[in-house]
Amino acid sequence: MDVNNDHLKRGFGPKSGRVVQLVTDGDDDLARLGAEYLPHAEHTIDVYHVIEKLWNAVGALFPEGSPEAKAWVDEQKQRLFDDDAEGVLEEYDRRLVCIAKTGPGTKSKRDRLNASRHYIAKRVDHIRYGSLRRRDLVIGSVVVEGAIKFVLAKRCDHGGMRWIKERVQAVVQLRCIVVNGDWENFERFVHEQQRVAAVINATPSRIQQAQAAEVRHAA
Repeated sequence: MDVNNDHLKRGFGPKSGRVVQLVTDGDDDLARLGAEYLPHAEHTIDVYHVIEKLWNAVGALFPEGSPEAKAWVDEQKQRLFDDDAEGVLEEYDRRLVCIAKTGPGTKSKRDRLNASRHYIAKRVDHIRYGSLRRRDLVIGSVVVEGAIKFVLAKRCDHGGMRWIKERVQAVVQLRCIVVNGDWENFERFVHEQQRVAAVINATPSRIQQAQAAEVRHAA
């Protein structure tokens, strides 16, 4: 795959007029690759990864599994859905001030809060979930992951299977045709192409080989 031009071939270039959205888990390498190869794409951090960071932080504030912990996470989630990531950061800062800098267990609590805060602060521009939902854009990768499992894994990821890129690409293209319910249209298209080729070349069209391969080659 030519990563530089592959999105252009599929009609998602910067001049396509389409909204191109890139959803990642916040990995720095994915962000770098996205900026390099899809600079016009709208980069979104998967909301579930951000919420996971909230749950990692809440253990420094309340007993895990407590009603207070859930209420705190729900409050920060609502702020994220209101496009108020800055409010979440202010809440982190307020909580950090309340934790002593010395004393038993205080360092681990501050480290947990700081790590979660840093993750969100670094990605503020990519977690405007309220705006994304109003524009009917996705805020998580669940839909994509589900499609991958249904389209790819169901056909190509079974015990003992081994693929090279070119062959699995061909199989996946056929799988997409089946999933989209276009197999009969595809058959008609292939038959028409073969018929036209036969007329132009004035020879019978044969999809199969004219001579059988030797058994040892077939094996």
